[in-house]
Amino acid sequence: MTREVLALAMDAGGTMTDTFMVDRDGSFVIGKAPTTPWDESEGFIESSLDALAQWDLDERAAFSQFEVAVYAGTTMLNTLLTRTGRRIGLITTRGFEDMLVMEQGRQVWSGYSYADRLHAATHVHNSPLVPRRHVRGVSERTDMFGKIPIPLYEHDARRIAGEVLDQDLQGLAICFLHSYANPANERRMAEICREAMAARGLDLPLYLSSQIRPVIRENQRVNATTIEAYAADPVRRQLHNVENSAVARGFRKQMTTMLSYGGLANIRHPRLHETLISGPIGGMLGAHYIARILDTPNVLAVDMGGTSYDFGLITNGTFNLNNEPEIARFRLALPSIELDSIRGGAGLYLSVDPITNRIIMGPEGAGANPGPVCFDRGNRQPTITDCLAINGYLNKDNFLGGKVKLNLPAARQELETQIAAKVGLDVHEAADGIIKLWLQTAMDATRRAIQVRGGDVADYVIMGYGGAGPLVLAGVSEGQPFKGVVTFPFAAAFSAFGCTTTDYSHRYTRSSLFSIASAADTAAKEALAAGLTRLWNELEAEAHESFVSEGMDLAKVEYRRVAFVRYGGQLDEVEVPFDRAWQGTPADIDHLLERFEDLYTKMFAKAAKYPKAGYAIFQVALVASIETRKPEFPLLAEQGPTPPAAAKKGQREVYLDGRWQSAGIYDMELLEPGNVIPGLAVLEHPATTLLVPGTRQARVDRRKFIWLDNLQRGEPST
Repeated sequence: MTREVLALAMDAGGTMTDTFMVDRDGSFVIGKAPTTPWDESEGFIESSLDALAQWDLDERAAFSQFEVAVYAGTTMLNTLLTRTGRRIGLITTRGFEDMLVMEQGRQVWSGYSYADRLHAATHVHNSPLVPRRHVRGVSERTDMFGKIPIPLYEHDARRIAGEVLDQDLQGLAICFLHSYANPANERRMAEICREAMAARGLDLPLYLSSQIRPVIRENQRVNATTIEAYAADPVRRQLHNVENSAVARGFRKQMTTMLSYGGLANIRHPRLHETLISGPIGGMLGAHYIARILDTPNVLAVDMGGTSYDFGLITNGTFNLNNEPEIARFRLALPSIELDSIRGGAGLYLSVDPITNRIIMGPEGAGANPGPVCFDRGNRQPTITDCLAINGYLNKDNFLGGKVKLNLPAARQELETQIAAKVGLDVHEAADGIIKLWLQTAMDATRRAIQVRGGDVADYVIMGYGGAGPLVLAGVSEGQPFKGVVTFPFAAAFSAFGCTTTDYSHRYTRSSLFSIASAADTAAKEALAAGLTRLWNELEAEAHESFVSEGMDLAKVEYRRVAFVRYGGQLDEVEVPFDRAWQGTPADIDHLLERFEDLYTKMFAKAAKYPKAGYAIFQVALVASIETRKPEFPLLAEQGPTPPAAAKKGQREVYLDGRWQSAGIYDMELLEPGNVIPGLAVLEHPATTLLVPGTRQARVDRRKFIWLDNLQRGEPST
């Protein structure tokens, strides 16, 4: 029977590009290739072909069948970090020309270590995306209620437009105070700029903050607008290269990408800054999808790759949205699934501090090119991956399915010379200590992720994924009473898998100024309902226009209304979905506030509930979505605890806990439901490795998910 492939999802991380491919029966396969930042379409094709080869499929036949192709990359984030975007200008309200230079207080210190926060002498401001010489102020003013006490001074605007356009720019951003409440002045300024461009024979893209991010707080709004102007073009160029590569192989649709709040969008989406952290978001979506399948409401999702260690919480079936995340040292009004991250990937460089003689991990890493020393591509600074390689954790002949042959002598030599000899240790002893330090750093971070939110580790299942996620899963959960510890044969492509679990959706937001007392009368509730109805109707009209422009079937669009509610006097809000048909009645207001208090008490302690303070709604959103086909994980028949003979690959010496130990080696893909593998063991997959310590056992459940149980307990985790 001919295999019908349904969807392709890809996550281009800092080190590897992962592919997750699904057929119509719900079966899946993963592919992997090094990321190619100079042209991401190269890594896209190589990773796709790696997956197709495992199904023995012709690339043209497969690409012509795909109904959905999702690509989540890091181009925009890298463009910001390396400051390689376009030359842009900014026109703002007169008197606020320095807002990019001054920054917001919380943004100024973003990314600094605790020690550097204590000592201001080490502090420097971010380099603004728009140099001060390319910023101009125009006389105008809109107030917070949308009234215009000072209309745009058009003679001033024409002069400023000419000055900015004579600076050899590649794009222009416009951000006026309170334009979210009334965009009239911004729109008129854009018209004047277009007239000035026409007179000069120019056709530069214009970006208006009232279109890009029409929400309160000018710092976050100007950040979003300038990032869109500065970095969208390099991202769109990479995405179109990827799409063109797919089309050349028979792809009939348009490429989609992942948005930071967890939805798919066409690569022609006008607000591409919403894709800033698309890759890690896929992992959280995948964890949420698996959590629903397992009926597990509380999950700690941990993603260990070559560059970073990302982790996020799902509590009571809900992940938290951060409405103002700090990304690349920018504070943005961009709803994003909340994630924490540390520079803890397996590709971190290792060195020895010449003064303290202490081993230092990172913060820089080897990435995919040139990669660790053992990749033998020219790098000679050792990494954590080199420690794992020389101590037997990794199969030198089966890394990436044998595509990369690990050069263990080279890794051992550099670790000996640059690390072990300087600290007076045997090279394997030094590598073992480094691995333990690496795991301890990750363990501390994961434990804090739960504790700072008032949770209990015993209530959570920890899910490990990413290329190195299964390898560290035992270490980061050691001594912690997690409810369960689980990973997956497709862990290396889990973020790509997560991209196939979400719907095609866009989110539209508006700022608002609503407040209501806890004992409000019917008239107050009617007024609030009318205000919410007006905003949601405006957003629905915007969504309709967007979906028409993208050629989507409007009959399939579903709308979900969202209000961001807080108690009076608080600074942060809770995203509250309205989960029934909106009629705009006082009863709807009662239901909305009840939903807020229900979510609030799930996310925080019940004692934090404080209705006497009243309620405020400073932002609303509308999520417009079209449902997509999801992967399936049917329950399979158990085959007993003994793995099939073909799955046992033999023994390998692993240096663990200060000595060489013999570990059983198993092929992860050949394990069957019900199989139990006691430690010490290493379960290998071409794209990942699971370490099973001597105190644990690996158990394959009926969906072929792999659980790490403590030997002394041995009770089922599902």
